[in-house]
Amino acid sequence: MTRLLILVVLVGFFFSCTQSDNSQASFGDGPAEGTLFMYPERIPLEAGSFFTAERGMLYVKENRSDPNSNIIGLEVYRFGRNQNADPNTPPIFFLHGGPSFGGLERSLQNLGLFEERWAPFLDISDLVVVSQRGIGPSKPTTTMEVTLPAQDPSQKLDLDSWVEGFHEQLTKEKEAWEATGMDLSGYTILEAAADIDDTRKALGYDKIVIWGGSFGSHWGMAVMRYYPQIVERAVMRGMEGPDHTYDHPGHIWNVYERVAEEAEQVPGIAEKVPNEGLIQSVKTMLARHLENPVTVTADGQDVLFDVNRMQALSRGYSGGLRGWPANIISLYNGDFDDAAMDIVEDYRDGDRSYATASYWMLDCGSGITPARWNEYISDPASTILLGMNWWYNKGCMVWDSDLGDEFRQNFETEIPTVIVHGTWDTSTPYENALELVPFFKNSKFVTVKRGPHGAIRAAFRASPEFQEALLGFAGNGDMSTLPDSVEIPAPQWIMPD
Repeated sequence: MTRLLILVVLVGFFFSCTQSDNSQASFGDGPAEGTLFMYPERIPLEAGSFFTAERGMLYVKENRSDPNSNIIGLEVYRFGRNQNADPNTPPIFFLHGGPSFGGLERSLQNLGLFEERWAPFLDISDLVVVSQRGIGPSKPTTTMEVTLPAQDPSQKLDLDSWVEGFHEQLTKEKEAWEATGMDLSGYTILEAAADIDDTRKALGYDKIVIWGGSFGSHWGMAVMRYYPQIVERAVMRGMEGPDHTYDHPGHIWNVYERVAEEAEQVPGIAEKVPNEGLIQSVKTMLARHLENPVTVTADGQDVLFDVNRMQALSRGYSGGLRGWPANIISLYNGDFDDAAMDIVEDYRDGDRSYATASYWMLDCGSGITPARWNEYISDPASTILLGMNWWYNKGCMVWDSDLGDEFRQNFETEIPTVIVHGTWDTSTPYENALELVPFFKNSKFVTVKRGPHGAIRAAFRASPEFQEALLGFAGNGDMSTLPDSVEIPAPQWIMPD
């Protein structure tokens, strides 16, 4: 089938999926479940030539438990292995995080990205990238404009009223999607795991190698749990276990304690750190502004620095972790000018837009156990980090998506697995990995000192030997050359004024 004919078929199907009759979507009689359309996709290379991949759409049930389910589309990319790769090595299935994967099309136009990020896999095996259902290039895509006005920085940072408006907007979004005839209950991690198995079958593979990070590790663990017979081995980073969708405030704050411990020894920072240290300085600032809020004018706009604002700034406001010590020193010393300007610029950027229905169904379905939630809200760090997990706590009330506490129990697996996690990961804290490693009975745990959320890519840049060893494991399962740890060079710290 020619590319043009395939595109005509796809356009016709998508059009049938979006036509309405009395506000109800008609999904029509599109391609049958399991249908896979693929066509060549040329990727520009730095050398001026092209790499030809396969790109297409796999059609699966929206809800496999419903015999009359709608059929939805998942975009699939396949990058063919190099000639020198072992033809017997299972394909690597790369599972993106989020859930917010916007697809590969735009990023693959950036010269050099293919060679840096994807080409090394092809010396090992085929590489397959599957989109997340209802997100990005998937069809239908459940993106909807859900916005809230930015709060006036001269007023108290009122999280409660903002959350109330947030709840109302999400309720409207859910109702709008249900009115189209979508079965939102099909957008869970269990269905996403089945998507991987269906993609494997459609492409004709017996087994696969999983490579997943962040939500992709959560996704990969679901595949390993419910389809263990198809997984030859796995590489995981930024671990997000069955009960890790909500972030632990204490474990997130531990990252800042590690950063503080190191930064307090750095010349240019050490002599300017308050005597009580960076961590205690944050607590002192919160107590100070609880009783004595301060208003600062930046570019003609008043900014109120009350206790809520200081909580919001406890993780810094510029430069990421390398700027956090300087940020805290400035705030402690009463220098609010840079923070105020950052807040004003953010306010003038306007309203905030929020995520897709599929994002909410996937994450809220995984949810949190009551025991872990009680642990989170009683952790002392919850009084430092403003509104920790409010996004889920309030948002998930709308979506009625919960797989239950049995799903959230950790499970044991014998599948050979390498787990890589950074100690400076502020998205999925390092302690997630420490909890999960004992359940992976045939595994190697690699700590990346100072490693960020993207710990594997950072470690690859720091250590070509580690890259060779990890790709070697993906190809042949050999863990013997993997180190216990990789150290990322110290950051170029931003110095306090």
